[in-house]
Amino acid sequence: MAASFQTIFARRWSLYRTWYRRLRMDLWFPHVPLALAVGGAGVFALLPTIRIDAAEYLHLNLGKLLEALHPISGEFPQLILAGVPTTMVGLLQILVALGLLLRSRVSWLLALGLTVVQLVLAVHDSGGRLVSSQAIYVVVLFAALVAARRWFNWSSLAANMLFALASILWLIVYGVLGAFLLGSGFAPAITNLPTAFYFTIVTMSTVGYGDFVPKTTEARLFVVSLIVLGLSLFATAFTAIIGPAVRRHLDEAMDRRRKTMDKINHFIITGRGVLAHNTARELRRRGEKVLIIAENEDTSFGDAEVMAGDPTELDTLRAAGGEHARAVLALSEDDSENAFVILAMHELASEAKKVAAVSSRKNLERVRRVHPDMIMAAPVFAGEVLAMALTEEKIDGDWLLDRVLDVRPTGD
Repeated sequence: MAASFQTIFARRWSLYRTWYRRLRMDLWFPHVPLALAVGGAGVFALLPTIRIDAAEYLHLNLGKLLEALHPISGEFPQLILAGVPTTMVGLLQILVALGLLLRSRVSWLLALGLTVVQLVLAVHDSGGRLVSSQAIYVVVLFAALVAARRWFNWSSLAANMLFALASILWLIVYGVLGAFLLGSGFAPAITNLPTAFYFTIVTMSTVGYGDFVPKTTEARLFVVSLIVLGLSLFATAFTAIIGPAVRRHLDEAMDRRRKTMDKINHFIITGRGVLAHNTARELRRRGEKVLIIAENEDTSFGDAEVMAGDPTELDTLRAAGGEHARAVLALSEDDSENAFVILAMHELASEAKKVAAVSSRKNLERVRRVHPDMIMAAPVFAGEVLAMALTEEKIDGDWLLDRVLDVRPTGD
């Protein structure tokens, strides 16, 4: 049963990898779908307010509009009080969606905070019901953002500062507008923009002098959203500005200990499994130069140099110095990926020794057809060797080496 499950999983994973390369999903997945989902959530948040305001105010005399905007007048606020938080959150989500297209880490953090706020607003708008179409959509979106966190790793100090400052300014506008329109819901009432600005800054900084107290449900909900957004934005802005600077200093300190190696006469390892980690560790222990090619940055290889990229692509292998490598070891747990790496090395016309790992017996002959110099087939024959040992059969050393390390001439 377990073997059958592993076979099905291996086939589906191989099919996924094939279509991943054909569709060039590395260029658009998952950041583009998530950006569209976050932007769509923002648009859906804006639609109810736009529909209500259009229906209620198209017939108003424009000369009375400013009078209607005053929170004490009792006309305008009652129509849009519930829409103020969702409108501002929706607009900010659209702005964040643009950053997600660039795989910005700051945008990803802001998107998480905004989905939490939107979930609270969705539950409130649905009369306290936890299960609604909007709430389900927001929960699924939050889970998708969390699952895709490792894809949003782009960070630029200048871009982060600009995005953080723009978000903070937008939050201040949200706070001032909301406090002014909901002024009659506070005690004492907030009746002018300077007072609304003062209340916004005090609330965002979580100082809370207590001189203005929300009395209505709408005002309390607005204050909660302002506090949550304020904490999220300030924490994100701090991380966005301080994080790259700290990381740069750490990288400089590491560079002083480990210079980027010359990509000549080195070992290239592809894959992230146990075999790849153990081989890299043993080669480094012997003082050899090792370069790891992984789809994402991986710090689990110790002091070995890691380069992000697809090891089956010629451009990636060229950048890794494949033409001047001593050996290229395709040690992924996916046999098809290992075969593609060997084929790419042949296309690169490299004289480096080509080693491929095989984890499934049915793939052994298929991998031999791509003519690697050596096949590492320990998982395939481990069970056979164990059975021989348990039945006290004689195990010849040359036979064992020939079975585990297939070094026979591949041209035969």
